[in-house]
Amino acid sequence: MAMTVQRRKDSRLPHVFMHKVADIRGGVSVKTSELGGDFLHEGAVLSAPDNGICHVVKIARVVADVAAADKTVKVKKGHNLVKGDFVMADEGGKAYAITDIDTTTSKEYDTITIGTALGAIAKDGFLIEAAAESATTTSALKYKPLSVVGTGKPVQAGQNIDTDAWLIGVTKGNPLPACVAKYITGIINY
Repeated sequence: MAMTVQRRKDSRLPHVFMHKVADIRGGVSVKTSELGGDFLHEGAVLSAPDNGICHVVKIARVVADVAAADKTVKVKKGHNLVKGDFVMADEGGKAYAITDIDTTTSKEYDTITIGTALGAIAKDGFLIEAAAESATTTSALKYKPLSVVGTGKPVQAGQNIDTDAWLIGVTKGNPLPACVAKYITGIINY
């Protein structure tokens, strides 16, 4: 029987937790089949368990101003969005599907193409996964936020991730839009 040891250096990964106070006992399992990218970052927002499995509330930070008619949005690398996800700029706004994600043009950002323009989005705004397409002001979060990931872990295809989920704690620089932060009131982000 052979033993396999895998190493991964995480010196460039953001560490957002300053203090961890209360978590979900025993940790949680996170569904990876719906995630883009190869890493679940510390500070990612999780939903309440659904049949024992939590889902990631996908968030991407916008790195350049977006005009009202633009269908392309530049977002910081490290998001978990995938082609086909519905995205919105804020809850109660428009939501449309992602038609393409260009990850090769830049080392600093990914370019996300959306089927229809969402409207103007300021730099440091957000793209947030929505439940369904919305041409009016009826968009909503796909999953209701409950906790925050305390330890970043690599995503392996076909395997769910077991990780710690924090209900109460202090984070610094964690990208949390207001429509997400209002559900996780135990997390103080500054």
